[in-house]
Amino acid sequence: MEQIRAQTKGEQLVVSAVFQNLFSKKIVGTIQSGLPSIIQIEIRLLEGGDRQILRKQLSRTILYDIWDERYVIESHDTIQAAQAYTDFEKVKAMTSRMENVILVPKDILNRNATYQIRMRVGIIPISSRQGDKVTDWLLNPNQTEENLASEDRSSGFKLNLSSLISLFVGGDKSSKYVSSWHSAESFNINDLK
Repeated sequence: MEQIRAQTKGEQLVVSAVFQNLFSKKIVGTIQSGLPSIIQIEIRLLEGGDRQILRKQLSRTILYDIWDERYVIESHDTIQAAQAYTDFEKVKAMTSRMENVILVPKDILNRNATYQIRMRVGIIPISSRQGDKVTDWLLNPNQTEENLASEDRSSGFKLNLSSLISLFVGGDKSSKYVSSWHSAESFNINDLK
């Protein structure tokens, strides 16, 4: 996490952040193979350093259409429409930051208290359903290819399991990559602009 900034916008407390090194080679390979990856952002608002006022989780799904060769970013927690890009660098730029996410109305905060925002971000390269499918494939050692139908269309494609498994099975047994918690500087609601 490069930066976390609390501020007020209108009558709301909002947070903006910039993330760094979000995409490892394995994650990029997973996305470009056509499997979705989910970026999860966890936000906590603490009063006095330890009392949790708010816990909020945001998620963004990155999909790559191997047929149209375009990336789609879907945001499940806003009314923003899905965004499509043909360049992965643009996808990285768009998902490596968040701006003015509303946390709470500022009038519910104690004007004499000190607050802190803590955040962490993680990437889940496959859904749990897909993870179960990979586990099933691993338990059947005679199977080397699988015909998969896309969720959006009835056509399928051949999946080379050796390549897929190498993306997930390395030294790390978990397919979820989560940063450590990062904190913004403590603030008083009266001091924010």
